[in-house]
Amino acid sequence: MEGLLLGIDLCDDYSQISCFRPLDMEPEPVALGDDMSSGLIPTVICKKKGEDAWYIGEEAYRLALFGGGTMVDKLVKLVRKEGYATIEGVRYTAEDLLRIYLKKILELPKKKYDSEEIESLVFTVQDLEGHFLDKLIQVAESCGVTRDAIHILSHTESFIYYVISQKKEVWANQTCLLDLTEDGLHYYEMKVIRGRKPQVIEADHKKLEEGFSLDVLDTPSGEHLADTILTACAERLFQKKLISSVFLTGKGFMNSDWASGFLKVACNRRKVFAGQHLFANGAAYVAFDVLQEDSAYPYICICEGRIRSTVSLYAIYGGRKEQVVLASAGCNWYEAKSSVEFIVDDVSMLDLAVAPVGSQRVEKVSISLDELPARPNKTTKIEVIVSFSDERCMTVRVVDKGFGELFPATGKVIRRDFFIS
Repeated sequence: MEGLLLGIDLCDDYSQISCFRPLDMEPEPVALGDDMSSGLIPTVICKKKGEDAWYIGEEAYRLALFGGGTMVDKLVKLVRKEGYATIEGVRYTAEDLLRIYLKKILELPKKKYDSEEIESLVFTVQDLEGHFLDKLIQVAESCGVTRDAIHILSHTESFIYYVISQKKEVWANQTCLLDLTEDGLHYYEMKVIRGRKPQVIEADHKKLEEGFSLDVLDTPSGEHLADTILTACAERLFQKKLISSVFLTGKGFMNSDWASGFLKVACNRRKVFAGQHLFANGAAYVAFDVLQEDSAYPYICICEGRIRSTVSLYAIYGGRKEQVVLASAGCNWYEAKSSVEFIVDDVSMLDLAVAPVGSQRVEKVSISLDELPARPNKTTKIEVIVSFSDERCMTVRVVDKGFGELFPATGKVIRRDFFIS
C-alpha cells in the first residue's frame, strides 16, 4: 500500500484526522500546526478580506477575531440544512465551504507523509442521514478522492472498531464510552454476544439529558457542579452491569482533574481510558481493513448504521430451491444495495423473508405482482432492487424487464417501502 489510509471524525465543533500506518498497525493522529497535544481542528473556515485566501481551525478564529476576514462555523449543520453564506458579495453553498475545509485538512497528512494519493478514506459522523451522506461523498470526490475509496460510519460503529482493535481483556465484558463536547454528553455501550458464529457485537448510543455547557468548567463552582452531574450519571448508568472498561473522550475530558468524584465511581473495578481521536482512530482502522482480502473483524455488528435483519427470498436455481440473500444483517445500510433478476414462474406475489439477527422469528413481507403486464407463464423477467434509507427502512423495487424481442420490457416499476426490525 502506497496511498494514505485516513479516518476523519467530522463534527460541528471540531474535527480530527488519523492516518493508519501499516508498518505499526496503528492509527496516528494528524494535527494542524505543531500542537499535537489534542489534534482538535475546529470545524470553521475564514476568508481573508480582499483575497482569495482561506483559513481553517484556530487560524480562522484568529483572523476573524482581529477583523481580518469573515468566518463561518458549524459547517456540518450548514450542509445538513442546505444552507449558504454570503462573503464579500459572493454566495457560497454549504458544500463549497465544506469542500474548502476538507481540502485543507487533507493536505495535513499529504504533507506529513509526503503522499498525494488517498487509498482509503473513512468518515465518521454523529448522525447518518441519507441526504447529508450523499453530499459528503460528493464533496470528498470533488477533493480528488475516488468513490470506491470513501466509506462513512456512525460514531457508534467507530467506537466498536476502536475497542475491538484493542487487547481482548479491554472488552471482555461490556464497554462504555462517555463523549463530552459542546454538543452535550453522549453515552455509548457495547457488548459481545458470544455463543454464536459469527459472534455478534451490539452497541447503542444515546444523548443524555444531563449534558452541560463546557463553559461551566471555567470556574471551581462550575467544575464541582459538572462533577456532581457526571457522578450521578455514572452511578445510574453503571449500576448492576459487568463493565470491563470505560472510555472518555471529547473536549470536556481533555483535562479530567475536575471530575474526581466521577472518576472514583468509573475506576471502581474497571479500567478507564481518556483521550482524543477515538472516533477518528476507529475510522482509520476500518480504512485499512476494507482493503484487506480477509477482514480482521469477523463479527456481525448491530448498531447505528447497520442493518439488523437478513432479507432474502427463495427461488429455483438449477432445479433446486435456493435462498437468495438480498441484504445481510450487519451490513452498512447506506452501502447495502442489491439487484437480482428472476423469471416469474406461476407466482403472483413476491415474498421476502426478514430474519432479525439472533432471533428464530422470521417475518414475511409480500409484494403483489398484479401490476405487471399480463403474459404467458415464464415470459416475464423482473429485476428486484433492494435499498435502504436507514437501518430500519427498506425500499423494494420490482422492474419489468420483459422477455426478449417477443415481449419487450415496459419499464414498469412496482415500489414498496417497509419498516423492518
